Amino acid sequence: MTKKLLRAFLISSWLMLPVILHSPAAFAETPGAATSYLITNDDNALGESNSSTFFAIANGALSNPVLVNIGGIGSGGGYFTANRVNVLNDPSSPCVFLSSGISNTIAGVQISTQTLTGNFPASSMDNGTDNGVGMVMNSNYLYASFSSSGTIATFAVQAECELQFLSDISPVGLNGGTVKGMALTSASSSSLSGDLLVVTYGDGSIQSFSVSGGVPVPNGDEQNATGFDTDNFPDGVDITQDGHYAIFGDASSTGVVEVSDISAGTLAPTVLYSLEREIGTGFNSNNVRLSPDGTLLYITNNNSGQVMAAFFDPAKGTISPGCISAQLNGFDSAFSYLSGAVTQQTRGTGSVLYVAEFGEPSAIAVIDVGVRGRRCTLNEAAGSPILDPNSLNLLSIGVYPPRPF
Repeated sequence: MTKKLLRAFLISSWLMLPVILHSPAAFAETPGAATSYLITNDDNALGESNSSTFFAIANGALSNPVLVNIGGIGSGGGYFTANRVNVLNDPSSPCVFLSSGISNTIAGVQISTQTLTGNFPASSMDNGTDNGVGMVMNSNYLYASFSSSGTIATFAVQAECELQFLSDISPVGLNGGTVKGMALTSASSSSLSGDLLVVTYGDGSIQSFSVSGGVPVPNGDEQNATGFDTDNFPDGVDITQDGHYAIFGDASSTGVVEVSDISAGTLAPTVLYSLEREIGTGFNSNNVRLSPDGTLLYITNNNSGQVMAAFFDPAKGTISPGCISAQLNGFDSAFSYLSGAVTQQTRGTGSVLYVAEFGEPSAIAVIDVGVRGRRCTLNEAAGSPILDPNSLNLLSIGVYPPRPF
C-alpha cells in the first residue's frame, strides 16, 4: 500500500446514529473533577455544518452525548496526525478549540457551558481543504498547520476562548513534504530545551522551531530522521513533560518509533526502535501519545486496527517492548482506520485509553490499560466501541481535564 493510500480518506455523507452508553466498570474516576468530558471533532463535510460531541465522564460512565454546532465545514478526513481538538485547561475559563479544514477556521468553545465563542480564520493564504488543519497550543499561542497551503499560522490566545491571528510561516520538508504532526514543549517543562515547536513533514524529515517570541523561528536543525533510509517516515510526534525528548511515530508497514534528544534546544539525530519482533505486527504507527507519567508510549496501528504500548524510560530516553491489543471490535466492517488517542486520567498510565475510529459509523474505542512490573496489557473494554452519533469522519478526540503536557 502506498503512503498516499495510507492517508487517503473518503468524504462521507451525514448520518445520525443511535447512542450507546458504556459499561461503568470500564471507566476509572477522575479524582477531584466535578465533570470530565470526552470531546470529539466530528469533522463534518459536504456542506454540513461542523460539530463537536461532548460525552460526560461522571460516576464511572460515559453518558449524555451533547451536540455542539461549531459552524464551519470540516474536511471529512485527512492526515491521521493533524490534531483537530485542543483543550486549554484555563482555571477561569476552560476552552476547547476545534478546526474545520474546508472553511479554514478554528472554533472556540467554552467547556463549562458548551457554547461557541466564535470561528476564527487565519489569513487568505491558509488552506486546509485537502487533509485538514492540525493544531497544537500552550496557554499563550495556538499553532495551526494548513494541509493544502503548507503553512503554519500563529494565533494569540485571548480571553473567553477567542483567538487573534498573528502571522504565517511556510515551512517545507527536505524532500518536499508539508507539515503532518506538531508538538510543543510543555509550559511546565524544565529549561532544558527552551520553547520548542517540533514538526514532522511526512517525507522522512523533521524540524524544530523556537517559539519563545510566539511566531516560530527555525532552529537550523532540519534533517532526515534515521528511518528515512528504510522508508519509515515520522508523521506523529509527542514531547516529554520535561522537554528532554521528542518521540516520533512513523508511517510504516510495522510498528516503528524514533526518539530525538532535544535538551540542547535542537533536534539530535533520531534513534529508531522497531517493535514488531518483540510485541507483534501492527500495520502503521503514525499516532503516538505518552502516558501522563511518561512511562508508557501508546502507538496507534492506524491500518490494522490495533494499539501498541511500549515502555519509555524518561531518564534515558529509551524504549523497550510492551504489548499490543487484539484487533479492535468492528475493524474493517464498522470502521476503517484508527487515529488519535488520549487517556482518561491525568496521572499514572492514564488508566483508560480512548482511540478515534474513522468509519461508518465512527466511534471511540475504549481500552483498559494494565501494568504489572515490566508487563502490560491492552484490553478492549466491554461495550466498546462507543458510537459517535454525529460523525462518519472521526479522527481527533480530546479529554477535559487534559493531560498536563
